[in-house]
Amino acid sequence: MSPSGITQWQEFLSEFSSRTPPDRNGATEDQLRATEQRLGTSLPPSLRTFLACSNGWPTEDALFGLCSTDELRWTNDAAHDLVDLWSSFEEIIELIARCLVVLDRGDGRYGLLDAARPTEDGEWTAYAWAAGDGGTPQPFPSFSALVTALADEDQPDQEPTRVKTP
Repeated sequence: MSPSGITQWQEFLSEFSSRTPPDRNGATEDQLRATEQRLGTSLPPSLRTFLACSNGWPTEDALFGLCSTDELRWTNDAAHDLVDLWSSFEEIIELIARCLVVLDRGDGRYGLLDAARPTEDGEWTAYAWAAGDGGTPQPFPSFSALVTALADEDQPDQEPTRVKTP
């Protein structure tokens, strides 16, 4: 199960970080509000809660590249230019045109959240995308599910990372 609340995210990150502890504090409420104002939208619950626990993820492991509040950008932002770069691929553009970049490893692998398709609980569909591999972005039901899948990839011979539900 993917983490959702503060306690579940803390438990998940604590379990994961025992392998590679990060040196990062959570975002403050002021940082979260400023980010939402800059982006022009409220963040989906699982991303907002993750950022409150760990404002990004700087260590080089399966979660490397998860953006902090300062690093979050839309796919059409000049810092990423993904929409212009992929404009000749209509299927890809339709999918990523209104996405928030939440993971950027600097090597063409991205985590995206689709703001155009929110669910009833306020989550946005997440995508893992290796730009240039010829494939379409792989969907996940939420940011939380994407992060859980990334963490599980880090330990292929072990049981998937699970979080207790209350």
